[in-house]
Amino acid sequence: MEFLIDKEYEEVRLDKFLRKKLPTLPLTEIFKGIRVGKIKVNGKKSKENYRLQLNDVVKLFFKVEEDKKEDLTNTKISSLELEKIKKSIVYEDERVLIFNKGNNVVMHKGSGHEYGISEILKEYLKNPNFNFVNRIDKATSGLVIGAKSLVVTRELAEEIRERKVEKKYYILVEGRIRKKEFIIKSYLKKLEDRVVELEKYEEGAKESISFFKVLDYGKNCTLLEGTLGSGRTHQLRVQLSSMGHPIVGDIKYGKGKENFMFLFSHYLKIEKYGIEIDLPIPNEYKQRLQ
Repeated sequence: MEFLIDKEYEEVRLDKFLRKKLPTLPLTEIFKGIRVGKIKVNGKKSKENYRLQLNDVVKLFFKVEEDKKEDLTNTKISSLELEKIKKSIVYEDERVLIFNKGNNVVMHKGSGHEYGISEILKEYLKNPNFNFVNRIDKATSGLVIGAKSLVVTRELAEEIRERKVEKKYYILVEGRIRKKEFIIKSYLKKLEDRVVELEKYEEGAKESISFFKVLDYGKNCTLLEGTLGSGRTHQLRVQLSSMGHPIVGDIKYGKGKENFMFLFSHYLKIEKYGIEIDLPIPNEYKQRLQ
């Protein structure tokens, strides 16, 4: 038996996750399984207090009765929503589906949302094994990767972990940046409801690197292309805000009052599968630059 960790269980302790998923299994058996290596994360022994990460694979090397799951394909999704979602699919084959997520659209159910695009696509594909292998913030728009089977999910999750999937973003920031190309390297640390940038390492912080180049200028704004050298939560948003150029429309890290954040994941390359997609600059960006 194995579980693929999605956003719902990200940062949850391994032992608490197993208690939730396996209510009939005594806690002593959970701890014993972790200790002797009969429960592994990504093929390796772990500790009970390990906090699960997106796309981790938790595998049990013994039989146990699993808690009954809710049928995610039984949500009340209208045919109109399904058609709208279909138009945002930019690539699909027997293994992978690439989706162009809109601004302020949630990827998964929860936090007051009965369902997100993940649940809608499960219904559209009639495939309960469909999973997104990367995610972007609700306020961010652009390309996200979906896998149609657990095997492909594991393969792509490994490619992402090893930084073999290339992603680029169009970003409109406040102010005028004079350097045509620059790199931001810093440490990011997650607090309760936000991420902070640190100049030097401290416990809980993760090294983060981003590459930027200027594409165009508008009135009191700069259009950048950003490439991630690491994949941390809110990485581009925090680093650009800390240098005094927050993303236009970013309510959390900038002075955004708009219902639109100008951060768009436009480029994706999955060399293992021979997939390369590059979307044009959205019209909203061009209008704002003018």
